[in-house]
Amino acid sequence: MTVIEVRHPARRLQRDSGALVRTLARLTVVETRLMLREVGPALFTVLLPIALLAFGLPASTRRPDPALGGHRGVDTVIPSMSVMVAMAMVAFFMLPVVLTTYREKGVLRRLSTTPVRPAALLGAQLLMNAGVVLFATLLTVGIGVTALDMRMPDLLLVLPTLALGILALFALGLVIAATAGTVKAASGYALALWFPSAFFAGLWVPVEYLPAVLRRIGDFTPLGAFRQAIQAAWIGETPHAVHLLVLAATFAAASTLAVRTFRAG
Repeated sequence: MTVIEVRHPARRLQRDSGALVRTLARLTVVETRLMLREVGPALFTVLLPIALLAFGLPASTRRPDPALGGHRGVDTVIPSMSVMVAMAMVAFFMLPVVLTTYREKGVLRRLSTTPVRPAALLGAQLLMNAGVVLFATLLTVGIGVTALDMRMPDLLLVLPTLALGILALFALGLVIAATAGTVKAASGYALALWFPSAFFAGLWVPVEYLPAVLRRIGDFTPLGAFRQAIQAAWIGETPHAVHLLVLAATFAAASTLAVRTFRAG
C-alpha cells in the first residue's frame, strides 16, 4: 500500500481533492436547506435592495446628473446602493451570526472531532452566502432593466468586482465571527461596523454630495470602496485602482486575522 502511494502521489491527491469537493458540496446543500427553514434573514437581504431600487427612484434619477458625470442615478447610485446593502447584510450580519451561533451551540467543537472539520462548514457557509449576494445582484439587474428603465450593466466588469467585494467583506464578517464570543456580541460588532461604513459609503447621503474630505475617507473604507467600484463597473468603467487596492488589502489583512483568531469553541 505504501509503495502504491509513493508511486502515484497525483492519484492520491486527486482522490483526496475529490472527497473534499464532495464533502463541501454536501455541506453547502445542507446549510442551504437550514437557511431556507428560517428564510427570514435571507429573504430580508434579497428584498431590501429591491425595495431601495423600486421605492428610491424619484423622477430626478432618470435624468442625467452633472454630479454623476452626466450619468443617471438609476444607472449608478441606485443599483450600487442596492448591491452594497445586500453585500453588507450578508457579510456583516448573516455570516458572522450563524457561525457564532454554531460556536455557542457546540457545533464547531463537535465537528472538530470528526473527519468533517469546521473548515468545511466554513467553506459551505461562504459559498451559500456568496450565492445569496449573487442572487440579489442578478435580481436587481433583472428588475431594474426590465421594469425600471435601468441601463443593462457591464457584467464582465460587475461580476469580477462583485467577487473581489465578496472576498474582502466576507473576510470582515469572519473577523467578527472570530472575535465575538456570543451571538449578541456578534450582532453588536456588526452594528458598530455597519453604521459608520454605511455613512461613508453614501447610504444616507450619496458620496457625490458629501464634502471632499468625507468622500476621501469613504474611498479608504472597505464598504465605501466596494460601492464606488461596483458603481463604476455598472456603467462600464474600470473601477479606480485605489478602490480595488483597498478591497484587496482588506481581504489580505482581515482573512489573515480571521484565520489566526478563529476558534471552534
